[in-house]
Amino acid sequence: MTITNNQISSVIRTYMKSMKVRVGQTEKNCDDFMKEDEANISKEAVKKMIYNRIGERVTEKLKKYER
Repeated sequence: MTITNNQISSVIRTYMKSMKVRVGQTEKNCDDFMKEDEANISKEAVKKMIYNRIGERVTEKLKKYER
């Protein structure tokens, strides 16, 4: 049995429509419960993350040139 592009597109469109309806319903019910998340990261933690990322990238580049 061959499945056409049209059939696949139709299934995807139907799925997207049903998901929009579900999202709309849950947003109406959950507006009172929704709160923004907030993350506070210290300056030292940010520096440590940046230094770790830089170190990883430098290590990757050095390994690339070793080969």
